[in-house]
Amino acid sequence: MKILFNHILPFSLAHGGQQIQIEQTKTALEHLGVEVEFLRWWDAGQRGDIIHYFGPPAAAHAELARQRGIKVVVTHLLGGLGVRPAWKRALQKTVIGVALRTLPGRTNWNAWQIADAYVAHNAVGGETDAGNFPRPGRPCPCGSKRRG
Repeated sequence: MKILFNHILPFSLAHGGQQIQIEQTKTALEHLGVEVEFLRWWDAGQRGDIIHYFGPPAAAHAELARQRGIKVVVTHLLGGLGVRPAWKRALQKTVIGVALRTLPGRTNWNAWQIADAYVAHNAVGGETDAGNFPRPGRPCPCGSKRRG
């Protein structure tokens, strides 16, 4: 099995927590014997069984992957959402729900619904996501190191 990793923000522009999480996830999967490559958008010959998006994929990307028989997995790296107060997360959930019903196809929030699987990078992420996105995630150890 080969997994292709994709992320919207190039590492060369913003080194930080998301890059570290993605690199640690790649290393952890490789230690388990899974072949992992970063998606090379310019390489028409690159093949994979799964595209794992860190962050929301464009709906068109997920659909094109499906047409080629590639499964789509999404992990939302919750920097800001995880630390917001509960009332702000509830407000966001309401706004997203209204937007999905009234602006179908005009937002990228449906990416969570079109993925074949949604992975939360820890149990806290799964709980937070379940309250804010239409498709709850399943906690999965992704190679992140515990602090403290």
